[in-house]
Amino acid sequence: MYELAIAAKYLIPRWRQLSVSIISVVSVLVIAVVVWLIVVFFSVTSGLTNSWIDKLIALTAPVRITPTPRYYQSHYYLIDSISSASDYTLKTIGEKQSSSNTDPYDPDYDEEPPANWKQADRNPDGSLKDPVQQAFAAIASVHGVKDLSAIDYEMTVGNLRLKLLRQQSSNHSTSRDQTQNVLSQSAYLGSLDPHNPKLLQTITPPSMADLTNLLSILALSSNSFNDSSEKVQLDNKEAVQARLKDFFQNVSVEQLRTPKENWQLPTALLPNQALWNATLVKVNDHPERIIVSQNKSESSSKFKIENISYEPIKVSINEGVFTAHLADGSETTLQENLPFYLKGENLLSAKLIEDSIDNARSTADLRFKVHFSVHGTPLTGEIRYGSLEINRATLQTTFNEIPKDSPFWMYAVKTPDAQTQLTLPTIEGMGDGILLPKSFRTSGLLLGDPGYLSYYAPTVSSVQEQRIPVFVAGFYDPGIIPIGGKFVLTSKEITTLIRSFYNQEEVTLSNGINVRFDNTDNADLVKEKLQQAFDAAGIASYWKIETYKEYEFTRDIIQQLQSEKRLFTLLATLIIIVACSNIISMLIILVNDKKLEIGILRSMGATSFSIALIFGTCGVVMGAVGSLLGMGAALITLKNLQSLVNFIGHLQGYEMFNPHFYGETLPSEVSFEALAFVLTATATISLIAGVIPAIKASLLKPAAILKAE
Repeated sequence: MYELAIAAKYLIPRWRQLSVSIISVVSVLVIAVVVWLIVVFFSVTSGLTNSWIDKLIALTAPVRITPTPRYYQSHYYLIDSISSASDYTLKTIGEKQSSSNTDPYDPDYDEEPPANWKQADRNPDGSLKDPVQQAFAAIASVHGVKDLSAIDYEMTVGNLRLKLLRQQSSNHSTSRDQTQNVLSQSAYLGSLDPHNPKLLQTITPPSMADLTNLLSILALSSNSFNDSSEKVQLDNKEAVQARLKDFFQNVSVEQLRTPKENWQLPTALLPNQALWNATLVKVNDHPERIIVSQNKSESSSKFKIENISYEPIKVSINEGVFTAHLADGSETTLQENLPFYLKGENLLSAKLIEDSIDNARSTADLRFKVHFSVHGTPLTGEIRYGSLEINRATLQTTFNEIPKDSPFWMYAVKTPDAQTQLTLPTIEGMGDGILLPKSFRTSGLLLGDPGYLSYYAPTVSSVQEQRIPVFVAGFYDPGIIPIGGKFVLTSKEITTLIRSFYNQEEVTLSNGINVRFDNTDNADLVKEKLQQAFDAAGIASYWKIETYKEYEFTRDIIQQLQSEKRLFTLLATLIIIVACSNIISMLIILVNDKKLEIGILRSMGATSFSIALIFGTCGVVMGAVGSLLGMGAALITLKNLQSLVNFIGHLQGYEMFNPHFYGETLPSEVSFEALAFVLTATATISLIAGVIPAIKASLLKPAAILKAE
């Protein structure tokens, strides 16, 4: 088509059309910049929104079913409280589901139900209607939703009290002193769903500081975890060794780190021959120790503080004889037992000597084979763990089968049916593992920190505090959920026990059913199908069905995110319109510049449509080129987004985005929704922008043009 050839000719920049070419280039660049910003912004915000929703669903579910007041007032629920078969105890939804006896009431033995109770809701055959069993059956009957599953959940409140036992190295010591602090906080307690795949994605892997702390905790007696204990006590030797074996069954230490303070070099590591730059420390002019840095280039200066002097020297080691070469050229032979200290934090390649576990009375007794260098001199040998710390290690958090030796952190087991089962460990002497929000890390908590969950239980004469021993088994990212900073995940046994001492109706969302499925976009569809199934089963009045968009504690956040997305879409559309409006100016100038050619084309038989098509094509092509350039720049930016964010944060001196809200890294996946929006909007607006000049060109009369020329 000749129209396209002419349009291509007009789009190629030429010196004779400098003004038109400059405007064209500027128009394309403006569109490219706008597209770049929109794609990057929408990709990041879309990623953050999806991440927040995933974290929200990790703690709840895409669809949640909760009992209504009618359920709690029903004969079916209340009858357990007066039935001996139910131990005169109200049952949770999970207990109701697993029970084989829908109606535990025995009229010949149990007391008569109160007159103010509502009549029992019965099936046509006279049996007591079971809203729980029927609810799970109705959920199972829903078809057309991939991987639909349901599990009951429990939620309650309690007081969490944890003891922070920290080791601090003393100067020039191979041992550590213990410090104690206590963290106490009221918390929401939620039961862990072991088959929740979303939760696994939010768990932060144990850090090396976590492993170091956990290793130090393993040797302590449970008496050390009590509030009244001011001193730490070691557990019996057999218990310590058993825990250490379990720990190293799942952890392989590869590198150790010396403490920030000077660390004494074991005599067995000193080489036979060496010449090192060092510092001789004298107390009252008597040599007390030698400090050497791992790096040869580090230097020191001579100074004195009261009766302690520091003097730079070169120390030579020759078959166990130490000689100090002073700055004035003199030499002094040092005593054989003068200790050497390694300055500052240094890294040692290490491997555990497994036999040392059998003789360990405490963690400090473990022995490692290490390899490192001082001033280029390799040092190899066995050392005691003492005050060292773990700097690099590999550990298992996922297993193909239930591990024989349970890890001390939350772990996942891949079941034969390709599902993942999450497990919180239970350790003798430490209690049950709990999962905390990552905000607890800012308070100094680490993996292994022990403590207890407390609640109040009524007795015959008083209300007494009850305690359940627990320890920190991991941290997770709760996202922006309002109660996320106080939401502690525990085993269902713990939540069931604590909930039994509270009025279940007074605790919001204390018990219910979580319904999970793959695609959260189907939440509204699943709710509709469940509502129909519950109506058909005649149990709709017992249950309230909500999607994650309707939860009381998240509804406002979800609505705010949706409102912001609509607002940003509107603003982006306005910005694209402004950017593409430059095309109108350029094409009007081009039409005025090409009047003679238009007249010639019209006189040669070109139709008004052909003339309009030429200039309309110019507008669309400019918009498309700008879009492609912008998308290319956006892809490059997103690929290197975290590096860019880190660089800007380095320049301004603090993190650009708060990790508590935005996560450790920003989402960098391209939003295909943003790409589709940009391509559609840019092409449409560019076409519209080209219509006005195209219509103007098509209305020009060839006779008038040629006469004017």
